[in-house]
Amino acid sequence: MIKRHISSDIIDSLQNFPVVLLTGARQVGKSTLAQELAKTEWDARYITLDNRIALDAALSDPDGFIKGTPVPVIIDEVQRAPDLMRAIKLAVDRDRRDGQYLLTGSANLMTITKVSETLAGRIALHELQPFTWSEISGKKPRSLIKDIFKGNDTKTLLRQWKRQSIPDRREEIKGRIIAGGYPTPSMMSSIKARRRWFDSYRQTYIERDIRDIAAIEHLPEFKRLLNLLAFRTGQIVNFSEISRELGLPFTTIRRYIAILETTYQIFFVRPYFANIGKRLIKMPKVYLGDTGMACHLSAADDWETLERQGKAGNVVETWAASELRKLISFGDIRCQLFYWRTYAGREVDFLIEHGERIVAIEVKWTQNLAESDISGLKDCARDLKGRHLMSVLLYSGTEIIPIDRQTLAVPFGFFFGIDF
Repeated sequence: MIKRHISSDIIDSLQNFPVVLLTGARQVGKSTLAQELAKTEWDARYITLDNRIALDAALSDPDGFIKGTPVPVIIDEVQRAPDLMRAIKLAVDRDRRDGQYLLTGSANLMTITKVSETLAGRIALHELQPFTWSEISGKKPRSLIKDIFKGNDTKTLLRQWKRQSIPDRREEIKGRIIAGGYPTPSMMSSIKARRRWFDSYRQTYIERDIRDIAAIEHLPEFKRLLNLLAFRTGQIVNFSEISRELGLPFTTIRRYIAILETTYQIFFVRPYFANIGKRLIKMPKVYLGDTGMACHLSAADDWETLERQGKAGNVVETWAASELRKLISFGDIRCQLFYWRTYAGREVDFLIEHGERIVAIEVKWTQNLAESDISGLKDCARDLKGRHLMSVLLYSGTEIIPIDRQTLAVPFGFFFGIDF
C-alpha cells in the first residue's frame, strides 16, 4: 500500500463534516484509499454500487437504502445513483454528526448543479489524482511553494534549504512520465502489459463512465477528440479549430470537452489577467490528466518516440503541471494555478497566485541553462511588478542556482520533494 498524501486531509474532513466526497478518475485508487482509511483510521463499513444488488436498491428506493444503512459508511461509485445525494441530505439534516458518509465517484459530481445545491454546507470535497512522484518514491509530502511565498529573496531560500547538489534524475523522470501515475501501470515494467492496460482503461472509460453521465451521439469522433487533445497537451486549446478538424458543431465539441474534464481525463490551466491594459491570451491551456495516458494515445512507448514526434517538451510540461496541481491540492496555503502569455508571444508556463503575490514558474527539459531560458520570466516579472514575488526555473540539472535576487533555477527532484 503506497501511502497517499491526501489521507490526512480526508481524515480531517471526516472529523469536521457529516459527508466527505472523494472524486477522481477511474482506477486512480479511490476505493483502495477509502478501504485503507476504514481499516486503519476510520472504522466504517463498505458498500460499492458496482454490486448490482446494491445499485438496484439505491436506484429504486434511495431513501430506504440510506435509512437501512448504518453509519459510518463508505459508498463507492456513488455517481451511478445521483439521487442518493438527496436521501443523504435528509439523513444528515436529521442527524448532523460528523464523519457519517465517505462517498467516492469517478465523475465530478459537484459540477452537477442539483448535487451542488443538495449538499451545500454539509460536504467536504477532495480530488484524488494519480500518484505524485514523491508518493511513488515513498517520500513525505513537502511543498517548496510555501517556502517560496514566505521567502523574500534567493539568498534567504538558499540559506534555508542548505543543498549544494542534486542527483541526476533525467532517466527516472523519463520513466515516470512514460508510465504515468495511475497505480497499476505505474508499477508495470512490461511495455506490452502497460499498453494493454491503457487500451482496456480507455474502452472501459468510454463504454461505462461516459454512459453513466451523458449521451455521446458521435462515439468515433469522441474517441478522436481524446487522441487529438493528447497530441495537443500543454498547448492553448482553440475550440473552433477542433470543431473544424473533427467536423462537429462547436457546441458539441464544448460539451464533449466538458465531459472529459468532468471525468478527470483532462484539466485546464487558465490565463492570468491582472493587468487589463495588456492584451493577454484568453484561451486556456489543455493538459491530459495523466502523462502515461497522453503517451499511450500518442503511440509513444518510449522517450525516443516522444522526441521524434517533437512532443517531449510538451509532455514534460504536462507532467510538471500535474505535479504542481497535486502540490497545491494538499498544501496548507491556498493557491491558484495560471499561465501567462501575450499576443506578442511572451510567455511563462505557470503562475502560482497566493493572495496578492505571484510566483512565476518556467519548465525546461535541459541541463544547461541559457539566457533565453529566463527571458519570459524577466518579462513577466516586469509586467507584474508589485505582485511578482519570485521566479523559478524548473529544469533537469543538478544544482540550485541563484540567477538574481528574485530568480532561482531549481532541479525537478528538489522542487517536487524527492531530494529535499
